[in-house]
Amino acid sequence: MFKHLLLENFGTFSRFEWSEHASVNIIIGENDTGKTYVLKALYCIAKSLEDYTNSAQAKSWKEILADKIYWVYQPNQQKLGALVKRGGDRLHLAATIWENSYQFEFGKDTKNTITKGTEEVFKPLEPKVVYVPTKEVLTALGSISATEGQFGFDETYHDLIRALRIPIQQKKFNGDFQKALKALAALFDGDIIMRNDEFILKRGRETYSMPQVAEGIKKISTITTLIRNQSIQPGTVLILDEPETSLHPNAIIAFCEMLFYLSQAGVQVYLATHSYFVIKQFEILARKHKTNIQICSLDKTAEGVTAKFSDLQEGLPDNPIVDASIGLYEQDVELGLS
Repeated sequence: MFKHLLLENFGTFSRFEWSEHASVNIIIGENDTGKTYVLKALYCIAKSLEDYTNSAQAKSWKEILADKIYWVYQPNQQKLGALVKRGGDRLHLAATIWENSYQFEFGKDTKNTITKGTEEVFKPLEPKVVYVPTKEVLTALGSISATEGQFGFDETYHDLIRALRIPIQQKKFNGDFQKALKALAALFDGDIIMRNDEFILKRGRETYSMPQVAEGIKKISTITTLIRNQSIQPGTVLILDEPETSLHPNAIIAFCEMLFYLSQAGVQVYLATHSYFVIKQFEILARKHKTNIQICSLDKTAEGVTAKFSDLQEGLPDNPIVDASIGLYEQDVELGLS
């Protein structure tokens, strides 16, 4: 689990430090404030450690990390140095995860090798991280896989496809994991299964190919599959980019409740969102269960992107999502009085 993250001269950030991480962590901000940059930074650290731990090859962690950053961010000019903030000298990242601290840095001229970084790397016990990007992958599973090793779909998509292809094992889930599965099952009727390397929706005796299935169902069934094949389990870091995409507000609320159950079962959740329904539902859950849910609000200023951190137990902080909602309400009231 993450406990600390520091980015310096990374993408849009001169300096970004996140010192208090919770079981559920939400990032909000207007477009181009770096929400996805932060999510991908978390993913590159965690996934490179997972791959390093599980690799049978003699690659160092820094080699695996450099490769992961390259294919996740797919930088301009096809060199890592393009990720260094304009005007900055060197990119630096430090993080504490799974009880150990790691750091690395590189300059603007770096191509595809990281030489400065943590030398003594500890292999975490059964590390797991899952990144669910904005676009769904079930429909174009084969097409996306065919682009591996090329710029286009970044590595988060290919890693997710590999996780989805893990066979489902018959296992009885208890406690909060069972609550999460029940919350997901209540949102659609049927089961997503793999047949001939393609996913289909099965309802009774009827089957449907993925192009016939609603986008929201594909989003929900992705998480269901990852739970059932144990890609998501206690200790997993689960990262989601705009999970509300294609979901009806009622489904968004239920989906957030499912994520909360997972967090209570030992999964650390990170998500970026533009949805008022997402942040309001998590605020209600934080207050109801007296649980710390961290919200990181990114704001673009003349000096660059700044970050403010709050605990949703204390209510919603001032932010553009709430401001936009209030603005629409005020317009509606004015029209009603005119």
